[in-house]
This record gives sequence, structure tokens and C-alpha cells, in this order.
Amino acid sequence: MRGCERHSDTLSRLTGRMALTAITLLCFAALLPFPGLALPADSGKLEQVPVKVTVINDFTNEVLSYSTTVTEEGLMFSALNQLQDTSNDFKFSYTIHKTLGIYLESVNGLAGSDKDQTYWELLSEKAGVITRLEVGIGCYQPQRDENMILRFTTWAKI
Repeated sequence: MRGCERHSDTLSRLTGRMALTAITLLCFAALLPFPGLALPADSGKLEQVPVKVTVINDFTNEVLSYSTTVTEEGLMFSALNQLQDTSNDFKFSYTIHKTLGIYLESVNGLAGSDKDQTYWELLSEKAGVITRLEVGIGCYQPQRDENMILRFTTWAKI
């Protein structure tokens, strides 16, 4: 009987691992840049809303502004992809972390660095009020006429 119990425990752990692997793969697939990423099933009824993207480099004082659109209730990630697809002057790169989701790596060829203690801070400006985003580009949902600010800065002064 003990052998069956061990086999049952092993089978249970194996089944749990397979389920976890399947869930992980499904979540990973959901993060890929498919059209309609993370939109409701009736997203065909949602309109494109205008948003602004401002890129600020704290070290050179360079400020670049762009206009784009995002599907209503869409994600910042989708807005950045839309901007990249329609503008030769804007490029961004990202990585997908298993636990953190989509992480902004670089904008227009400029990447954050652990060595230099630099990163891209995500901010939002609505009605003249600037706030730091609590979530990343894979979760944040910009609103109509919002200014999404990508600020290259350092954590050394935080």
C-alpha cells in the first residue's frame, strides 16, 4: 500500500507541475504582442482614443513628444507598439519576465543600466497633474488625451 501512496503523491506533484507549466505558457502567450492584447471580447465596439507619449532624458534635458492612439481600455504596451509601427522616430524594446511581466528596456536605443543606476520611469500626466505609475506597460490602461511620460533617470537620487 505504501508504494501506491508514494506513486499517488508523485503523480499528484507531477500533475500539479504540468498544470503550472500549462498556466505559465498560457500567461506567457497572453503577453505576446498580438493585436487586441488584453482587450475585452467585445473590443470591436471600442474606439481608438488619442494619447500622447513624452520621452524625457534627465541627463541631456532632451524632450521628445509623440501622438498616437490606443484602443479604449487598451494597454500602454499596445499604445507604444502602435506608435512604433507608425513613427520612424520612436522605437522601444522590452523583455518579458516570468514574474514581473513586460518590462520596458529601452526607448530610442537608450537602455537603463544597473551599472549606471539608470532606468525608464513611467509617469502619467492627466489634467496637468503628473503621477508615477504603480504598474508597468503591460498592465497600465491609458485614458483619452493622457500624456504617458517615459523618463530616463537614475534611482541613485531616489
